[in-house]
Amino acid sequence: MTRFRVGRAFLAGDAAHIHSPVGGQGMNTGIGDAINLAWKLAAVVQSRADASILDSYEPERIAFARRLVATTDRAFQLVTSSGRLAAFVRLHVVPRVLPILFRSKPFRRMMFRTISQTMIEYRASPLSRGAAGGVRAGDRLPWLADASGETTTQDNYAPLASLDWQLHVYGAPTPALQEVARSHGLALHAFAWRDAMAAAGFERDAAYLVRPDGYVGFAAPATAASAPALGDYLKAWRIAPRAAVRA
Repeated sequence: MTRFRVGRAFLAGDAAHIHSPVGGQGMNTGIGDAINLAWKLAAVVQSRADASILDSYEPERIAFARRLVATTDRAFQLVTSSGRLAAFVRLHVVPRVLPILFRSKPFRRMMFRTISQTMIEYRASPLSRGAAGGVRAGDRLPWLADASGETTTQDNYAPLASLDWQLHVYGAPTPALQEVARSHGLALHAFAWRDAMAAAGFERDAAYLVRPDGYVGFAAPATAASAPALGDYLKAWRIAPRAAVRA
């Protein structure tokens, strides 16, 4: 597992990473690979992004795949080993320690984020730029149960059903940001500010450009430089939302 791409050939799923079934993560990982690659391929084929966006597939997915293979293989060795130490851990340590750990809310949350793979981030990706508040480009967009805005009265994931690039502002977007969104045919979703947004990591009035897969591609605080920086990002990757292409 040294490459996920060579020229026009891409690897995904079990073709890219075969590992122990411990934890049941193989299917989720393969689906994650397919989603990551599919929206980028579609964008390039439909002339909605520069072909260089495909270069981000391997670095975004291979790092997690390597960690997954290493951890599942170690767990498999522990489960199947016939040594005395492994047997002691299986029969005496695990039954006593796990119930105690699962009483801890932080531990349960950590396990949920690990098994669900919602903890995966692409901060080191060439497609990730900037940060605002506690959210960095490359992070999965934090979820808010109540995020009533100009275009939705549901949670802030409702607009993601479009599977398209979109701009989120938690608070009030500046006129400059509005103009950048308009000129690029980018859907702008502004959500009325509330304290829960800060708790989720958002910065008031900041700009968060969300990718078709729900990850943040660009983030910037509400300053005079944020709108030009967003425009530069969109131009650099030649990003054209589907709505803009149809228009």
